[in-house]
Amino acid sequence: MTISFPLTDKRTVDELLKHLNAHKLFCPGNCAITVKPLAVHVSSCLSYALGTARTAW
Repeated sequence: MTISFPLTDKRTVDELLKHLNAHKLFCPGNCAITVKPLAVHVSSCLSYALGTARTAW
């Protein structure tokens, strides 16, 4: 499953990595991250954790 996380001035890649760690998603352990200018695409087989992280973002 792949989900996009939008980035803003307050929501940076570093903040997203901390947020994903709080939801037990670790790169490169159980997810893959692709950084684009306005969003980060996160892929993982842990769909429930990924969906929960996206909802909370």
